[in-house]
Amino acid sequence: MPRLFALNAVVFAARGDLSTRIAPPYDVLDEGPKRQLLARDEHNIVAIDLPVTPPKTVGPDQAYQQAGETLRQWLAAGVLARVDRPAVVAYEQRYEVAGRSYNRRGLFAALGVEPFNRKGGGIFRHELTIQGGLDDRYKLMDATAAQLSPVFGIYADPRKLVNALLADVFEGEPDFFGTTVHDRVQHRCWLIHDPRKVAQLGEFFQDANVFIADGHHRYTTALTYAGKHREVAEAQRCLFVLVAAEDPGMIVLPTHRVVRGMSGYSIDRLLALLPETGIMAQESDAAPRGEHEMGLYDGDTRKRYLIRFRERDPLAATHADKPAVWRQLDVAILQHAIIDGMLKPHFGGGGEPDSASPPPELRAHSARLCSGSDSIRMAYTADGDELMAMTESAPGQLGVLMKPTPLASVMAVSLANEVMPAKSTFFYPKLATGLVINPLT
Repeated sequence: MPRLFALNAVVFAARGDLSTRIAPPYDVLDEGPKRQLLARDEHNIVAIDLPVTPPKTVGPDQAYQQAGETLRQWLAAGVLARVDRPAVVAYEQRYEVAGRSYNRRGLFAALGVEPFNRKGGGIFRHELTIQGGLDDRYKLMDATAAQLSPVFGIYADPRKLVNALLADVFEGEPDFFGTTVHDRVQHRCWLIHDPRKVAQLGEFFQDANVFIADGHHRYTTALTYAGKHREVAEAQRCLFVLVAAEDPGMIVLPTHRVVRGMSGYSIDRLLALLPETGIMAQESDAAPRGEHEMGLYDGDTRKRYLIRFRERDPLAATHADKPAVWRQLDVAILQHAIIDGMLKPHFGGGGEPDSASPPPELRAHSARLCSGSDSIRMAYTADGDELMAMTESAPGQLGVLMKPTPLASVMAVSLANEVMPAKSTFFYPKLATGLVINPLT
């Protein structure tokens, strides 16, 4: 089970309002947003955390060496400072979605690193990683000897024991805070030095499973780093923000799709094919709500449809080797029953790949579906209105409106030692980088 430790944390020495110095996670940024953040404040954390753009690509050694030197210079100049005593850090995010206000409360702490998905419990993943992202993060961790950005971990706490333990902390004024510009999320932090509270938290997590929501590359990098520095105690730990699955602010947004690059597609052709694969369709503006129900939006006719499967387990015949909880994921059904089973065979052969780069806000959520001669690919958004605008941006495109993947399903798939299909989850909001740094020496 995970071992929890207090942090020998490094923070911005100014404390107070850190709005100009914190940033979104590196993997949702690019060169333009990086320049904008540094134009506001030369000491923004992206100067260290994003040495190479685009993210998850590997740059020259000099770029990472410069990031490490910048970190050391900021420490020497007093821009950054070590907290005088070991601490965990209470963390609150205040944000809005669709006009509704939320508070999400969590905890910065270090967890002892251990392999994924151990029998009996521990730290679980739900995504795969790419080598470029792992190499980039390792070079940065090696050059800085620090973890600059936390892994986002979720745990079950139905009795709300951790919330009760930290309740009095959240009643006071935060030690430091800030607002991330791109999403207007407020981030508030309280240093906790009380060894009794730290011990109680450690006891709780001895019996808890932790599921990684975001940060699979960072955690995998921490595992590699730990293996190469076995003699260093701090190197055997990883910076986490831990949030209870039951927290009222712990929400998952849907990740809608725009299918692009189809050849010979029309909505009439698609509707004629649906019954052959056991899919019922009706024209409707209603949002998908029922079991395995999805929305379709045709960019050419600007009509919306609801589709649903006659079978409760549409992937049983083709993916009998997968656990039932995985086969029940809408994103798995979309990928394998609709994209692979229908769109690729009928519309995937002759289109020209779209060479246009997606806009910055979508770049981190866009990916190629296929390789070779198959030109079908997808773009992603969590905003239903934006989905329609994206679908209408070129002829022959299809929008797919999805329901959010339930958090319980993410945890169940992880426990079954499976990984989710790409872009299954959108945990909102993102954690801020630059609030707490975990030195590895």
